[in-house]
Amino acid sequence: MDKFMMMPKGFMGLPMDEGFITTAENKKNYAIAVQDWNYGPEVPTNEPGANKEFYVGLAEAMQCDEKDARRKHCSNCEYYDNTFMTQVRIERIPLATYDKGAGFRGHCEKLNFICNDMRVCQAWEERESEMD
Repeated sequence: MDKFMMMPKGFMGLPMDEGFITTAENKKNYAIAVQDWNYGPEVPTNEPGANKEFYVGLAEAMQCDEKDARRKHCSNCEYYDNTFMTQVRIERIPLATYDKGAGFRGHCEKLNFICNDMRVCQAWEERESEMD
């Protein structure tokens, strides 16, 4: 008879050798996102009119008006992945200072770092419709 292992109820996580970014890679790619892709704002908020300088700059870079720039968030970007399995992988990466007060974490598939749903960058693209 083949041996088997009893598994307790519930999700047991992923093997540690499952590929994902490391803390060092995340830190490096976050710095690139801030420097080269205008990732921000530094202190995100839902207050209308807050972070005006950031959103005016983003609007100029993205060739849209400030109102449209404010509607763009990592959480409604094509590259934002916050699926269940991605959340399990993200848990391996300790919270960074920039994560605090910035909403939920997700993985940016384009820039390969842990982003926050209340921020945005110039790489933002509208999410394709899931109604296909």
